[in-house]
Amino acid sequence: MGLFVTLSFGVAQDKLELGGFLGASYYLGDLNPHKQFYQPSLAFGGLARYVISDRYAIKGTVGMARLKGSYPDNGVKFPQGEVPYSFNRSVGDATLQMEFNFVSYDHAFLSSTNFTPYVALGVGSTVYKRFSTEIGKNSEQTVFILSLPFSIGVKYKINKWIRVGAEWSFRKTFVDDLDVVGLNLPINAEDPYGFNNEGNIHNNDLYSLASVHVTFSLFRRKTDCNSGF
Repeated sequence: MGLFVTLSFGVAQDKLELGGFLGASYYLGDLNPHKQFYQPSLAFGGLARYVISDRYAIKGTVGMARLKGSYPDNGVKFPQGEVPYSFNRSVGDATLQMEFNFVSYDHAFLSSTNFTPYVALGVGSTVYKRFSTEIGKNSEQTVFILSLPFSIGVKYKINKWIRVGAEWSFRKTFVDDLDVVGLNLPINAEDPYGFNNEGNIHNNDLYSLASVHVTFSLFRRKTDCNSGF
């Protein structure tokens, strides 16, 4: 005679996380082609993460960042010579990205899966005040532009409810005037070399954010684990 007993118990995995991030932002463009963490400024915002599985999640962020720079302080040489020029602006930032965890993270049946590096890729929008370049006008208007965010980071599950992490991300834009802050400027920040190649993709402005984040698991996905013997 045999005996078969089925035990059923519930375990939980993250379903939705909400939290915020704080860090530094900096500009990459014609006035600073290569130097990382160039004149970093404050960046902050909120994030939400919807967990699909232990390997995939969808993350949305909304935040603010400041971008600034000055010429010729970074050593870049232009035909105009060492003409003093600086800019300082705030931008709004919103992204929607797919995250991929390199190792299993917050697995429903494995308590040791509390740390992972990850990458994320998606789409976003940058909001800023664009200065008019038309002669005789001195105006600016709020514009929303497309950006392509790419991120690398790490995250750690402290306990059942709290997660922390660090992330370095880049926003590729399709404009060349994030460093333009007025009219009759001493240097044309959109085309400082005078090549008339504003449309070339490698000349579009980028900006980067390096941040730490904290999220709280507000909703947990319950999973039944059955074991028979």
